[in-house]
Amino acid sequence: MRISIATATFYYLPFAQTLDIIARAGFRDIELDLYWERDGSAMAEHLRDISAREAVRMIAQAGLTVSSIHDLGGILEEEHSARGFINPRMAAYLDALDYAPECIVFHTPHFEMDRDQAWWQAALELIVQATDVYRQRCASMTIENLPLFDNCSAPFATPEDLMRFAVAHDFGVTVDTTHYGEIGMDLVQATRALKGKVHTVHLSDYADGCTHLFVGDGALDLAGFMRELDPSVLSAITLECTPARAGEDIAQFGPVEFIDRLKEAKGRVLQLTSHLSS
Repeated sequence: MRISIATATFYYLPFAQTLDIIARAGFRDIELDLYWERDGSAMAEHLRDISAREAVRMIAQAGLTVSSIHDLGGILEEEHSARGFINPRMAAYLDALDYAPECIVFHTPHFEMDRDQAWWQAALELIVQATDVYRQRCASMTIENLPLFDNCSAPFATPEDLMRFAVAHDFGVTVDTTHYGEIGMDLVQATRALKGKVHTVHLSDYADGCTHLFVGDGALDLAGFMRELDPSVLSAITLECTPARAGEDIAQFGPVEFIDRLKEAKGRVLQLTSHLSS
């Protein structure tokens, strides 16, 4: 099992600086979050003007390995099509890498109108067909659980729904711990329902509406959650939490503060996962 870190956590830093901080904090694996934009919103903005080939060169130069790629798309753009689900930059990044990442992480599909489950059954078949081309380019593909967004429709309202899809279509699951906290769902029970299908984790804490908190600084039962994971299936735990603690201003952090905090977060993960390697 790898301990990696999501590059989009540092979307506000230049990509080269992000990689330098991660490497100097002792990490060797990253989850590469691809740049995504829609209707004025964006994620992983530090990759906006960097080509896939250049980004991969920078990652190798920093001594890092892409253990997983996070698509960061997922919003369907039209009916009767999977258009919008897969990040259009995905193929370029896979072509630029000279190795296959262990995992490609896709978001739960969303549509910006109400849709019933009968409609979603047809849409999911199109999504499965669209992703099949990537099966030979990674060890596994996963669907990440997401909170329910206003004015959007999604097919997986419960972990059981997600589990049925994963089993039926040979997907794994990426559990984002904060996302279950956001919708008031018990993290341990949700993970128990996904037993044997959790290939990767997006790890952060959550409390009182505050998302992606530093590991151990929130109210989630992270120790109980870890006990529900199957080590024979789990390939990576990816830190996706803010380095700042309560009352700290991330804008005041310099490289030393970032590095020290990432080392601390990694130490907390090692404590939480000691039983997985014993």
